[in-house]
Amino acid sequence: MATQPIEELGHVERKLPAVLEIIRENIMKHGNPLALNGTEVSSWAKNMNLPKTGDLLFYTGGEYQLLPFIDSLVKTISVVDQGSKLFAMAIGVRNSLEKATGINAEKIYASVLSQDKERYQTINTKAARILQSLGYDLCYSGDEELYSGALLYELGYWEDLKEYAPRVQRVLQKSGAKTLVCLSPHAAEVLKFVYPKLGISLNIEIKTFVELVWEQRYKLEQASSAPTVVIHDSCRLARELHITEELRDILTAVGIEFREAERSKEWTTCCGGPSKLLFPQLSHTMAERRVKELQETGAELMLTSCPYCLSALEGALEKKDKNQAVDLIEFLYRGIAR
Repeated sequence: MATQPIEELGHVERKLPAVLEIIRENIMKHGNPLALNGTEVSSWAKNMNLPKTGDLLFYTGGEYQLLPFIDSLVKTISVVDQGSKLFAMAIGVRNSLEKATGINAEKIYASVLSQDKERYQTINTKAARILQSLGYDLCYSGDEELYSGALLYELGYWEDLKEYAPRVQRVLQKSGAKTLVCLSPHAAEVLKFVYPKLGISLNIEIKTFVELVWEQRYKLEQASSAPTVVIHDSCRLARELHITEELRDILTAVGIEFREAERSKEWTTCCGGPSKLLFPQLSHTMAERRVKELQETGAELMLTSCPYCLSALEGALEKKDKNQAVDLIEFLYRGIAR
């Protein structure tokens, strides 16, 4: 019996969750996953007077700024059945509202519920201050800055990313920068490795915040006293960008005692953050497992260098332990802000 060609077996349509389509649409239309405008994304730099052109472009991609909004949206996803008629009705109302008035419903909803909005905004400011203290002259695209499109890549919207990437390219090249420093390893990965696969040449050297600090680590002030820390290596930073020893060298340079989890560096356990939008409950379970691994080292602080890892780990901690998860940026800033 002849094998029937696949194309004759019938097409089975597989629909992604509606929230992913909303995020895709927002990136393509507004330049970031939750339709924040340029002023909202760049408000952290309001009093920094950073020029728009220069050799070293500071790039947030809006990722730390977006975290509290995304977390609020995920809380809704966790309690609402996306396959229900009620959810379908809500999506219909949302689409009609935006079409008629330009008002983005999920952004308003998330804004009302967002926690730690100020904290995540100021992480950008602290990162810029740290780099300046190490002698780097920064420029910044301000309200023109666009999200890298990393989620389009990670969620499989390759054709959309191919259409979107040239917009990001134009903004980045407008700065005239020779080097771009990414705060998020997700942005660094997509700009450094994925854009070239799409035929997008930025002609800019892509580096991470960790790398720039590492290059000037001996200029950092020694810690007079500090808690012991355990490093949580982010998947993107360790496995895709191969940045692991740099984090440890930085801590050694400032005299910080650090401990290693059983699974670390390239063998790090995922925090669950990347699956948060698709499988929020699974994501939380993964984060809890990773938190347990980190706590078993006996360290007082969990240190990471990725916005999504920070959010995931913090979300898995008990309320009384929320301050146990910190970003490398926040940790280092304590030293220069004394």
